[in-house]
Amino acid sequence: MTTQRFDTGELGREIEDILVRSAGLAPSVFAASEGTLLELGLDSLAAMELQAVVQDRYGVQIPDGALEMSVRELADFVGERAGEVA
Repeated sequence: MTTQRFDTGELGREIEDILVRSAGLAPSVFAASEGTLLELGLDSLAAMELQAVVQDRYGVQIPDGALEMSVRELADFVGERAGEVA
């Protein structure tokens, strides 16, 4: 089985883009904080939207506790699992 490596920096930027487009977060929140998605102002409905987009794009289901993860942690999580299914 060949695994594909994903650039988690690029994935982080894509996750931020998803959160701006789908969840309505302001782009400026990412520059101001490296906090968890919850600390950035994401709610559970927005997390469900993020889950749907990530599942569609990468075939990865993000964990239920994703609101307690930072964008970087989430990008690492998705990058590791997307490489497994690629």
